[in-house]
Amino acid sequence: MKSKLLPILLVVLIILNGVLIFMLIKKPHLNNRNQAERIFLIEQLQFSKDQQEKFKSLDNIHRRKMMDLDQRIIKQKDILFNSFADETKNIDSLVTVAGNLEIKKELEVFSFFKSVRKICTPEQQKKFDVIIDKAIQGGNSGHPRNNEHHPERGEGMPPPPR
Repeated sequence: MKSKLLPILLVVLIILNGVLIFMLIKKPHLNNRNQAERIFLIEQLQFSKDQQEKFKSLDNIHRRKMMDLDQRIIKQKDILFNSFADETKNIDSLVTVAGNLEIKKELEVFSFFKSVRKICTPEQQKKFDVIIDKAIQGGNSGHPRNNEHHPERGEGMPPPPR
C-alpha cells in the first residue's frame, strides 16, 4: 500500500511545485488586475482611439519605470537586511538610498497621472479628477478628508487616554 501511494504523492507534489513556480514567475493574477485598471480608465474617461494609443504608450513606459524601481528597491533592501553581521556598513546610508528610491517611485506615479490628465479633454479632466480623488480616499470607505466626517465614539475610535 505504501509503495503505491509514494509515487502518486510524488507526482502530485511535482505538479503543485510547477504551478507555484508558474504563478511566481508569470503572476497571471496581477496581469489581469492591471489590464482591468487600464480598461477602467479608458472606459470611464471615454478615450478616443488616439487618446487610447497615447494612454497605452504612457502606461507601458510607466510600468517599465515602476518595475525598474521595484527591482532597485528589492536589491537595496537585500543589501540592508544582509548587513546584520557587517559592522562596516552604514545603515543610515542604506536606508536613505532605499527611501530615495521610494520617493522616486511616488514621483513616477504622480508624473504618470499628470501625463494621463494632459491627454484628456477639459470634460474628461473633471471626470479624471473625481476618479483620482476617490482613489486617494480609498473609495467610499476611505479616511475622512478635509474634516468632512468624524466618527462618533465607538465607531472605530480608541478609548481616550487616562
